[in-house]
Amino acid sequence: MPSGGYRKPSAPAPASGPGRLSRRTDGGPGQKMRDLPNAGYGEAAAYSEAQSGAALNLADGALTPTAGSAPQSPVSVTPFGAPTANPDQPVTAGAPMGAGPGPEMLGLPTDTSAYTEDRKKMVAYLPALEYISNGPEALPSLRVLVRKIKASAGL
Repeated sequence: MPSGGYRKPSAPAPASGPGRLSRRTDGGPGQKMRDLPNAGYGEAAAYSEAQSGAALNLADGALTPTAGSAPQSPVSVTPFGAPTANPDQPVTAGAPMGAGPGPEMLGLPTDTSAYTEDRKKMVAYLPALEYISNGPEALPSLRVLVRKIKASAGL
C-alpha cells in the first residue's frame, strides 16, 4: 500500500479555473472506493456507505449535486421587494412608540420589582464588587452590574 507524500498525476492538467470553470487537475475521475481491512460484522457496509457520500454528476466537467441530493429549505423566504404579508398591521407594531401594539405583545414580564429589590440588597456587597470590578481581569458585565447597583441606590 502506498504511503503519503507527493504523487505525480498520470495526466497532469494546467491550473484549474474558478467556480464553474474549475476542472480536476490530477487527471482522475474521482476517489476510488476502498475496502476496510479486518472489518467486523456490518462495518464494511457502513464504511462503503460513508465513502459514497452524496451522488455527484459530471456536467460540463464541473461537479454538481444530482437532483434531490441537496436539502430543501423548510422556510420560504420573502423577497425584499415583495408586497407585505400583513397589510392591516402598521410598520411600528411591536415598537414602544407609534401605531399598533407595543412590546407587551411579546408577552415578556414587565414586573422588574424583584430584580430591583435584588439590586438594592446588593448595595451591601458594593465595596467588594467595586474592588473586583476595578481589577485588571474584571469582566465588563461585572462593571455594568456595579454601575446598575450604584444607579439603583442613587450613588
